[in-house]
Amino acid sequence: MKTVLTVIATLAVVALAAVGFLYSGRFDVAANRPDSGLLRWALSTAADRSVARLAQGVQVPPLTDPEMLKTGFVRYRENCVTCHGAPGVEASEIGQGLNPYPPELASHAAAGDPRELFWIVKNGIRMTGMPSFGVTHTDAEIWAIVAFLEKLPKMSPQEYQAMAGAAQAAPKPPA
Repeated sequence: MKTVLTVIATLAVVALAAVGFLYSGRFDVAANRPDSGLLRWALSTAADRSVARLAQGVQVPPLTDPEMLKTGFVRYRENCVTCHGAPGVEASEIGQGLNPYPPELASHAAAGDPRELFWIVKNGIRMTGMPSFGVTHTDAEIWAIVAFLEKLPKMSPQEYQAMAGAAQAAPKPPA
């Protein structure tokens, strides 16, 4: 019984110390400095494991329809390139100022599971600057973005610019 009370008392002291630390204002929330190694690891691991678990039930539709790719390109250019960049296009000042820094999808998206990419685009990731597009986009539009993301790493800057020119000449997809 004494051991149980000691453990409970220790946990209470640790919890009070943590609350005191948070209220002290000593935790640096500035976005212009990287997180410490331990905090970066904890946040990254939590996000990775959460997305992997929550995306398990997502059913992937066929992602090869050329119209789907065009729609995905337009949506990516409208919503994603600002932070993530594209082949031959750097992230904007907004994207460069985010902490954690958004992944450069032109080199990282191919390694992603389409179910996880869909889940991330639809739901966003808390405390990263990644918004939830599920509140403004249909599942079909989000799958179109995922279809485009799968092609993005194999795309040259010239191919990306050619798609941009074709998209400007074509009628805009329905919102």
